[in-house]
This record gives sequence, structure tokens and C-alpha cells, in this order.
Amino acid sequence: MIVFVVCVAVAGIVPVPSVAAEPTASAEKVVKEAQETIEATREYTAQQKEAFQRKAQEELVVIQEQILGLREKIAKASESTRADLQKSLNELEKKKDGVREKLDELKSTGDAKWHELREGMHTALNELKQSYRKLLSHIP
Repeated sequence: MIVFVVCVAVAGIVPVPSVAAEPTASAEKVVKEAQETIEATREYTAQQKEAFQRKAQEELVVIQEQILGLREKIAKASESTRADLQKSLNELEKKKDGVREKLDELKSTGDAKWHELREGMHTALNELKQSYRKLLSHIP
């Protein structure tokens, strides 16, 4: 049967539809869909990075305000207690500065690499919060 159609097509009796056009159209469609998927992934990654940065920034602002409250409480503490608390507060400030540096690094990192920094940022924020709670528990 196939031989007959080819023979008839060669003889010019029945036109053979273009078979090569379909694969080209399909390939172009696949390439276009792949490009759209890549762009959507980039946009999603950028949105996730921005949301994470916003949340980390908000958490840092809250902790900074809490540290200000600690300063006031430490200033009211007795002189003997104040020295130890001030030392702990200075360590807390260093951790806060480290978190600020990580956040700045995260902001300047490309979308493709921000995932690598995210875990470090999570860890640094959690350590800062834990240090805050520990210092707060030692204030009379």
C-alpha cells in the first residue's frame, strides 16, 4: 500500500503532503515552550528571592528593636550585673552585624546562586534569635 502511494505521488497523480514541515513546526513549538518555561522559572526564582529577602529584613528590624529594648533594661541593671550583660549584648550586636552582612550579600547575589546563601542566612538568623532569648533570660 505504501509503495503504491509513493508511486502515485511520483507519477504526479496524488500530491504528497509535506511531512518535513510537521517536525520543524513541532521542534519550534518545543523550543518556544522550553523558553517560556525557563523564563517562568526565572521569574519564580526572582520572586522567591525577593520574598525571602523581605522576610529576613523584617526579622532583622524586629531583632534590632528588641536589642534597643535590651539596652534600656541593661542600663537599669545593677552595676555588677551590667558588665556581664553588656558583654553579652556586644556579642549579640556582632551576630546582628553578621546577619546584616549576609543579607547584603544575599541582595547582591544573582538569582541562580541565592539558594546557596539562603541556608546560611536561616542559620545566622536563628542563632541571632537564640542569642537574644538567652540574653533576655539573664536580665533581672
